Amino acid sequence: MSWLSAAAERMSIGRAGILCQVPLTLIVVVLSVTAPVLRPGLMSDPTYEVGFSLILVLLALCVVVPWNELPRNTVLAIPLLDFVAIALLRTGALDIQPALGVLAAFPVLWLMLSPLPTWVALLCTGAGSLIITAWPFLGSFEPSRLASYAGALLLPVLMLCIGVVIHFLSADAQAREAEIERKDRELKDLLTAAIDRERVLTAILNTVDVGLTAVDAHGTTTLTNRQQELFNRLASDDGDRDTHVYSQDRVTLLPPDRQPVHRALAGETFTDELIWVGGGDAQRALSTAARPIKNADGGITGALVACSDVTELVEAVAAKDTFISNISHEFHAPLTSVLGYLELVLEDDHPLPAHLAGYVDVAGRNAERVLHLVADLLSTAGDRVRVHPRPVDLAAVIEMSVRSNRLRAQKNGVRLRADVHSPLWTLIDPLRISQVLDNLLSNAIKYSPMGGLVIVRAEETESEINLHVDDRGMGMTEQEARQVFSRFYRTPAARRADIDGAGLGLAITKSIVESHGGSIRCTSSPGKGSRFTVTLPVNGDVSRSLHDSLEDSV
Repeated sequence: MSWLSAAAERMSIGRAGILCQVPLTLIVVVLSVTAPVLRPGLMSDPTYEVGFSLILVLLALCVVVPWNELPRNTVLAIPLLDFVAIALLRTGALDIQPALGVLAAFPVLWLMLSPLPTWVALLCTGAGSLIITAWPFLGSFEPSRLASYAGALLLPVLMLCIGVVIHFLSADAQAREAEIERKDRELKDLLTAAIDRERVLTAILNTVDVGLTAVDAHGTTTLTNRQQELFNRLASDDGDRDTHVYSQDRVTLLPPDRQPVHRALAGETFTDELIWVGGGDAQRALSTAARPIKNADGGITGALVACSDVTELVEAVAAKDTFISNISHEFHAPLTSVLGYLELVLEDDHPLPAHLAGYVDVAGRNAERVLHLVADLLSTAGDRVRVHPRPVDLAAVIEMSVRSNRLRAQKNGVRLRADVHSPLWTLIDPLRISQVLDNLLSNAIKYSPMGGLVIVRAEETESEINLHVDDRGMGMTEQEARQVFSRFYRTPAARRADIDGAGLGLAITKSIVESHGGSIRCTSSPGKGSRFTVTLPVNGDVSRSLHDSLEDSV
């Protein structure tokens, strides 16, 4: 490719030469045309005519000759011959127009912008300028004209100074041009990299099976992927977007201000929010997550929403709950019958031998244990636990639960203490909350070591009551504490210690607390014990979920 760059350079030199030669020729032509009026006798000088003719010939050569096909720098013969032509013009018009020597600036400009080494260009500039001023003196030397000879050096010195200035200006221009070219290359590289990254991002977004949507502060979509477009088409009806977006019950239309994008733009951050989109058999369950996008000042500039299709998972959970419920119902009847017949055997008028009575008693206890397990399974099979709230003094419920568990604590060598200030009036289902307390105390006693301490505390604020159950047992890791409310979950430490349990008690407890409009959380540390905190609304400040439970119970 070097020959292409060399040819391009020769063509640029030729164009630069024409740009220098045209104004030079134009000045000379104007001067010659106006000579009969302004400078009579100018065109009558043969030396001037030769110089004028040479200027025209050189312009013609610049245009006609294919300089790019000739050896490099051949075109520089033109500015060198320009010095000769200007010398002839100046000599022919020395008496009428002696200032024609300044026309040397054009060939000087040409030479200084050429690829010649700087010293060669300056040497040609000095020599050419000296030819212009020395031409009238060629062939004759008169000692009386020494002052004129010395004055002939003024033009070469002036042209050399002009050449030096042009050189520095040209060098600076070239440096700036190089910098501009470098930045241009960097911009092109950045643009290419940005395009490549955009293609990779688009490929990634279109590959994952999660729908992604990015919106600006006004809710206008700025980025989405194919999966989300499928969800949007499913949720729209004849182009009316979000027509078929439903809440968890699959029937109630979700209001626009409760849809994920609007909630994120309002500043909410959430995960695992279940919605349903579409209608009829095409309805799909989406697990949504959203996060607002904020600027440096904390203002919301947009939001990012992710949607995952969890229809199969939701249907599998529903099928599992249905299976558990059906199996539990099937177990309940025969177990009740077994317990009934065992009691009849023990109450018969003809008592059994002692060893057989012991066998029947063991069978009865195990049947009762299985019956309790079936009851727990039935309690966890549904999405909600029905509660029947009424005004109750929670302190009295706590005291009753502590008394009923004190004997169990003594058998396990555990101290049980209550720290409750009475009264604590609130709107609860006392039977269900007793079940919550019994589950929490039973677990605390079961997992506490011999000589351990279990404390029940309750504290009231303006809007809620916080109930704490603390133990100093084996404890759990942070991850285990997050999973402990899942159905059938038991910590590895509990399984290694061979402690009885099916992993249903805390799941039932969580369901009961949430049906009251409250919440439950666990904080724990391995080897240091655990704290379970139940938060319940106070009196009239009952949450919407409690109101729904009341309506369901009517």
